[in-house]
Amino acid sequence: MKNTIIKTVFILFVGVGLAFTTQQNKLIDPIKTVATFQGYDEYGYTFSYENEEGDEDVISFETISEKILKIYNLKEDKFVGQVFEITYDYKVSDDEIETPVLQSIKKVE
Repeated sequence: MKNTIIKTVFILFVGVGLAFTTQQNKLIDPIKTVATFQGYDEYGYTFSYENEEGDEDVISFETISEKILKIYNLKEDKFVGQVFEITYDYKVSDDEIETPVLQSIKKVE
């Protein structure tokens, strides 16, 4: 009886550890790139950049933190066409939808 309890606890411990490891694999390392701000519209804040294959690509952030908007009010047209170094990652929802989240932004001089 005592052996059975110990085995059960061990199996539960290993199972929870594996589940946590699997969840950790869903986290995506932040991505840093140089991007040109294209503008703000009802879909969010759009940047264009050169992807790994050398093609131009775009990314839109639905929302940006107030902290970033205090530094760069991207709702203003004066930033359109300007180049920024951006760092972002993806938030994965329960239904596996990836949403890009802007972590930091710095104007390239």
